[in-house]
Amino acid sequence: MRMRGMAILFGVAAALLLRPAAAWALGLPKVFENGPKIFRTGPLPEPFDKEEELQGYESGYACDVRGLLGSYYAVGNCRPVAFQGDSYIDEPQLVSAIQARYPENAMRRGFWGRFGWLVLFATAASAVAFGLRQLRTGRRSAERGAR
Repeated sequence: MRMRGMAILFGVAAALLLRPAAAWALGLPKVFENGPKIFRTGPLPEPFDKEEELQGYESGYACDVRGLLGSYYAVGNCRPVAFQGDSYIDEPQLVSAIQARYPENAMRRGFWGRFGWLVLFATAASAVAFGLRQLRTGRRSAERGAR
């Protein structure tokens, strides 16, 4: 019974990893992310903040990202945009005003978005090191017991 439960759990986890859209639909976080992402920088600069058709838009940078569990280990090809939700506007005058007001390092990525992949990597490396240590000490104990 225990093996059967583990097999079912493993199958569900594998299915969600192989079909990230299904995991996303269930409200689970995306495991791997690869594609565009918009990072907020602040309100639109003047005079664009007063334009009627731009009401509700904010300044940000649209970047190509690669990440793991909401932490991005590769962020590149960033360009200033005015965005609302997933839609954005990148007209040249607006882009120039946003870039003049907010440098690229003003993107709000948060601690996890910027450094979380290091935490995940350190955790995985520690788990592997611990597992190898357990294997090594387990063999020594077995050798001592056999004598």
